[in-house]
Amino acid sequence: MTHPIPSPRAYPFIGNLLDIDASNPTASLAHLADVYGPIFKIRVPKERLWATNYAVASELFDEKRFQKAVTGPLEQVRNLTGDGLFTAYQGEPAWQLAHRLLMPAFGPLPIKSMFPEMQDIVNQMVLKWARFGPDREIDVADDFTRLTLDSIAICAMGDRFNSFYHEGQHPFVDAMVGTLSGSFARSRRLPLPSSFYAKEDQAYAKDIATCENLAKELLTNRRANPTDKKDLLNAMINAEDPKTGERLSDPVIIRNMVTFLIAGHETTSGLLSFLFYLLLETPPAYRKLQEEIDTVVGKRTVTVDDMGKLPYVEACLRETLRLYSTAPAFTLTAKGDQIIDEKYLIKDGQHISVLLSKFHRDPEVYGPDVEAFRPERMYKNAFTNLPPNAWKPFGNGSRACIGRPFAWQEAILAVAVLVQTFQFTKADPNYKLEIQTALTIKPKGFFMKAKPRNADFLDTAAQLGQAPKTKVQALGVRGKSDVDKSKLQPLEILYGSNTGTCEALAQALASASPDHGFNPTVRSLDEGVSSAKKNHPMVIFTASYEGQPPDNAGHFVEWVTSSSNAEIKDVPYAVFGVGNREWAATYQRIPKVVDEALAKIGAKRLVDREECDVAADKVFEKCDDWQEFKLWPALRKQFNVDAPQDAGGLKGLDLSLDTQMRSTILRQDTLIGEVTETKLLTSPGAPRKRHIGIRLPSGTQYRAGDYLAVLPVNPPALVKRVLNRFQLPWDAMITIAESNTTSLPKGMPISAHDTLASLVEIESPVSSRVAASVSKSIPDEKAASELEEKLQKGNLTMSLLDLLEQYPEAQISFAQFLASLPPMRIRQYSISSSPLADPSVATLTYSVIDAPNRSGGKQNFVGICTTYMERLSVGDRMHISLKPSRTGFHLPADDHSAIIMACAGTGLAPFRAFVAERAIKKAHGGEVGPALLFYGLNRPEEDDMYRDEFDAWEKEGVVSVRRAYTFKPEESHGTKFVQERLWHDREDVVDLFRQDAKLYLCGAGVVGQGVEGVMTRIRSEMTGENEETAKQWVQDLKGDRFWSDVFS
Repeated sequence: MTHPIPSPRAYPFIGNLLDIDASNPTASLAHLADVYGPIFKIRVPKERLWATNYAVASELFDEKRFQKAVTGPLEQVRNLTGDGLFTAYQGEPAWQLAHRLLMPAFGPLPIKSMFPEMQDIVNQMVLKWARFGPDREIDVADDFTRLTLDSIAICAMGDRFNSFYHEGQHPFVDAMVGTLSGSFARSRRLPLPSSFYAKEDQAYAKDIATCENLAKELLTNRRANPTDKKDLLNAMINAEDPKTGERLSDPVIIRNMVTFLIAGHETTSGLLSFLFYLLLETPPAYRKLQEEIDTVVGKRTVTVDDMGKLPYVEACLRETLRLYSTAPAFTLTAKGDQIIDEKYLIKDGQHISVLLSKFHRDPEVYGPDVEAFRPERMYKNAFTNLPPNAWKPFGNGSRACIGRPFAWQEAILAVAVLVQTFQFTKADPNYKLEIQTALTIKPKGFFMKAKPRNADFLDTAAQLGQAPKTKVQALGVRGKSDVDKSKLQPLEILYGSNTGTCEALAQALASASPDHGFNPTVRSLDEGVSSAKKNHPMVIFTASYEGQPPDNAGHFVEWVTSSSNAEIKDVPYAVFGVGNREWAATYQRIPKVVDEALAKIGAKRLVDREECDVAADKVFEKCDDWQEFKLWPALRKQFNVDAPQDAGGLKGLDLSLDTQMRSTILRQDTLIGEVTETKLLTSPGAPRKRHIGIRLPSGTQYRAGDYLAVLPVNPPALVKRVLNRFQLPWDAMITIAESNTTSLPKGMPISAHDTLASLVEIESPVSSRVAASVSKSIPDEKAASELEEKLQKGNLTMSLLDLLEQYPEAQISFAQFLASLPPMRIRQYSISSSPLADPSVATLTYSVIDAPNRSGGKQNFVGICTTYMERLSVGDRMHISLKPSRTGFHLPADDHSAIIMACAGTGLAPFRAFVAERAIKKAHGGEVGPALLFYGLNRPEEDDMYRDEFDAWEKEGVVSVRRAYTFKPEESHGTKFVQERLWHDREDVVDLFRQDAKLYLCGAGVVGQGVEGVMTRIRSEMTGENEETAKQWVQDLKGDRFWSDVFS
């Protein structure tokens, strides 16, 4: 008996068009697969079946039962390529003839013979990147498009497009993109009169004509200037079918020329673009790939013989195509009625498509970490031992990609040469993948930087072409204009930072450096790879994130821990570590790793590693003291630099004021989200907890468990207080001189109001050094003495603005005030929604901070970001950034797995997402495993957030919620806190743990400590182990069955 194929509700006339995001259809289809299972059907507007896992799709690859179907967007591409190899209908005579004649052109020897021309094009790109310098932001997809288009043109057709010598892309690229995008749009058209689409059809026809005319021109030139070259074009012109004597007609040649120009570059450029993104996201894989290339090739020129000696490069390419098959789907049609997976009927002639983004993420084939980039699963025997037909990025059977050997050699060569030559970093360390879709996919807005690994590369690159002699100046931080830089000692300042704290510390050190006799260069740790010099001291600021490096430090950590790195030997260095002691297991892990690795290599430690605990210390004051009493004395001694006359004085920025200009010019590099809903979750009068919904930009994706970072704006009242203090009108403009060392925009007029609102942290606690300078500026001796006394007691917790309002007679200029403020940082929140509910919307659940001033001031202390979000209304736009959570803090890949969740307050956020996702799957017929949610809150009537939702989910059997009411323990079995409720219900906890449950924790540090403590008690009671052994058992669970998200 066959089963009905699941389907979302289709609407009259438009079918399921509203279910598909035209800008990212692959994500929409993946979302439908998550909801409806491994096979489903939709109408867009024609009916189409989709297979999304191995069990269902593997039977489709039997060519006796199914054959390729040319339908949907691909059928529209026939308007250009007709019966070319890629778009021919099954059985068309032109395809059969062309396939027989052209297969020999893609044999091993012809492909090897193309190597010198491929290498020539790669070298053009290498020289371009090297000449532009290490600070040039490379448009990755754009330049790889140039590479692959020029390669197919020269290798297959003997023509040089010279894309690297022109500013814009070759006209063929624009016409091709227009044709593919137009074909996709035409496949989704509603049946309206043709006049409705007249303008689009005119542009579409023009793009097709451009592509055809280029192919005609190439063919005409070859016939007019014949050559003996054994390339693809000559094969099409001269080859004769040995059986029939037939040759390809000119129209068929032209259609196949266009086919090869499109298919021969578009997919490979996407593959290379995705690969470099994944490598930069996965430092261990990057390092291993680099080591293989260094071992096999070294510093010599890459040769064709190297192509078969780089198995890890091949594994990386395969794994990239697994995650991001650049042709994300292909369609088959049934040859007669067929039953697949023993229950689904596919009728004769019915079309069914394989969605590779889900097919290649089947945990039954690739394991539970299907989202991870792990090339080892594609390495040597691991790849060959995969189930038959489990990897299908090149299509299926006789209609699989004929050009695969060409693309494979081209990709291996490009990777080998590029990684041999450059050290790559992301131009924007915070960039997260966005996908651009036409008929194929590629990264959108992905830029990287390329720094030659050999500093003398351009001087020794004669074999690649004449190198320019102009020296490329490295980006550095500029000091004050009255300092002679030629007399200063170079100082390398490196930072690893996700939220901006370590970067702000690095900038603060750079600002003080010229006055101490040092010329600073500031960059991220990843940008500092291979930059060490023995006479350049290196100061490192870095944090840990759950024991892992910051996003812009992973490659540096790999670099210093993976080999001897002789260039670092004897380099003077110092490490300032930032962390939170409340999370003891990983406190200061990365600073320790970096410090010990540098010492092991032979670098010279200037001072002992400094530890800063953000939960207990004033970060900037701690750093000021470290610089003044440890770092600067050590540097002066090492490099024989005289002590400055007045290094401790408060410095001001060299700036001019302009009160006439009113335009806002500064924008942050984030995505724009739109507020869709905002509501209060707590009862009136209680501490406020709120919910906000945010519509995400098209093309973005997230998973339950991920974060949304928000770039806030300071409260208007706070900005107004500053402007009033310095007697500035709201439209005042400032211009910061280029000579200043600051993260603020320089050399251009910017609004004082906007700078204060969006670029600096006004509420940051004032450091003792700054407060001491304020004291010295107070003319009244009594007031100055009062402030000095407070400083000596060490209990000053107010902001600089609070201090100036308390001592209005202080002689501090606006320039000095602005120079003393750290830059605005993003705030990160756990997403409290599941993309299965609506992939275009993410919700946050947050506590509004609005409490009496810590320093006793008149104004309440407010949370900058939470009060900012509270001020937003539906329709408002905000700057946001999606950030994936650490590996493991997601629902298990197996929906049947048991889970235990523990949280307090707004720590509920990710678990609302988890439970919502399982509820949606269960509502659509899926089975989900047992789930326990332990939730700490104040009172039932006060802050029991989302109660109606959780009650409904409990009724549906999705979750069991166990609450602990701090101020009404009589209503929660006498328990006040989440850890107490865990202990009370420990039998249920033990029962789920015996079912291999995973434990998730979200909350403040005290919640984390409490949950760890009670898990230790439960273990001791269950096994009779002593406390130390049980505690170690809990620690061993971390990263395997225990995942936490702890915030301060």
